[in-house]
Amino acid sequence: MKKHLSLFAIFAVVIAGQASAQDAQSVLRAAADKMGVTDMTSLQYSGTGWVGAVGQNFAPADDWPRFDLTSYMRTIDFSTNSSREEMVVIQGNNPVRGGGRQPIQGERRSTLSVSGDYAWDIRGNNVVPLPAAAEQRLLDLYLTPHGFLKGAMDSDPEAVSRAEYGERVTVVSFLALGKYRVNGTITEDHLVRRVQTWLPNPVVGDLYIETVYTNYREISGVQFPGRWHQHRDYDDGAQEPNVSGGDHAFGLEDIVDVRINVPNAALTVPPSVFDAEVPAIMVENEQLADGVWLLGGGSHNSVLVEFRDFVAVIEAPLNEARSLAVIQEVAALVPDKPISFIVNTHHHWDHLGGLRTYVHEGATVLTHDGNHPYYQEVLRAGPRLLQPDRLSLYPPEEWSEGYIFETVREKYILGDQTRIVELHHVQDLDHVAGMLVAYFPEEKFLVEADLYTPPATGGQLPAVPSGSNLTLYENLQRLNLDVDTIVPIHGRPGPMSEFLQLVNQAE
Repeated sequence: MKKHLSLFAIFAVVIAGQASAQDAQSVLRAAADKMGVTDMTSLQYSGTGWVGAVGQNFAPADDWPRFDLTSYMRTIDFSTNSSREEMVVIQGNNPVRGGGRQPIQGERRSTLSVSGDYAWDIRGNNVVPLPAAAEQRLLDLYLTPHGFLKGAMDSDPEAVSRAEYGERVTVVSFLALGKYRVNGTITEDHLVRRVQTWLPNPVVGDLYIETVYTNYREISGVQFPGRWHQHRDYDDGAQEPNVSGGDHAFGLEDIVDVRINVPNAALTVPPSVFDAEVPAIMVENEQLADGVWLLGGGSHNSVLVEFRDFVAVIEAPLNEARSLAVIQEVAALVPDKPISFIVNTHHHWDHLGGLRTYVHEGATVLTHDGNHPYYQEVLRAGPRLLQPDRLSLYPPEEWSEGYIFETVREKYILGDQTRIVELHHVQDLDHVAGMLVAYFPEEKFLVEADLYTPPATGGQLPAVPSGSNLTLYENLQRLNLDVDTIVPIHGRPGPMSEFLQLVNQAE
């Protein structure tokens, strides 16, 4: 009897799965006919809107900084899985607060391309291969409403029904590129209202991405949304206090032209892109003083500081892979001393992505007091199914209990009998709230992030100082810090005299 019941249960599950797939395909076909996808081989659309600098908000509770898209054109060829995005971005009337290389002087032009397994940018007249970006850009084709329908119809989709905004909708789901769950919400009148997926992110784990499509109208014989609105990550503004506010990432609000089956939509991959490989992670050490090393070799540096019984590392940028490589270099330079502290300058994602690796290593996080709620909530709470890290696979008890933070308001002394390092809060900064710098009184070093980048060897100083340059100078004056060498998280160390030369150009 039990065997009969088991066989019946299996048969019922199989039949339900087949029915779900059949229902999904019928829903997809109806939407494809309504939206003009059935005979579509390529698509080109253009308009204006806005773009957000994801992971670069001024304070954790703020939204991503926003810039104006004065021109946007995307050309997609579905037969070759290729896409080219051409955009012009300006500062507009958006406040200069947060990261994202602002303020934008004039306009910023960029061309982002992908064709199958190959990705590249066009910057001026230069082709820049970006092999690490290919998979995400390819996935992005399926996040457009018409691309979603094509991707879902070519897969083994599933479907469920639910009530939403006063009507019944069907959510069709499929697995893109063999690993990314992509869901599309299709309305009763056969239009794609929403597409959502998740991407691995070193800061928040499985990063939620959702694009909502509204204001459909017929253009060039196809149904096309007049408004696109994309979120990346969640806004917990309904909670008190709100500690994670960044979510608005991209929007098109004025679609001016749509064309289908355009000629020459397929892209030709530049020769230099074919042979490009993802660069290996390199850690190059430079001893700055006895017991102090710059750990560079990439876009972001860290600084190793040795004390009598332990070491500290300033900055854990990018991701776990970078942090593991730096930790390995630390062990080679200073064997048999634990990493007891990891100093975090600020909460921007490119400076935060490797922090969890040091927590797993047993380090205490030193950060500004304003970052603590965000780090507590976001860095430990999100699921990490797409790309688990060591902290998620092997969480230490201290992480679950929250005993791994020391916070700074205005000043913090890290030291022992052998060395003192002062951490200071940078006040009145537009780039980010809660920025810390590290000052070495004996060596007269200042370690800072994003506030000043010394010119490369043989290079020239900028014509005028930036707002962050001037704010850094004002804080050095306020704190009466005697600095000989500025050690940046980006770039090479430079003499204080160069920095003063730059600041004096403002007068």
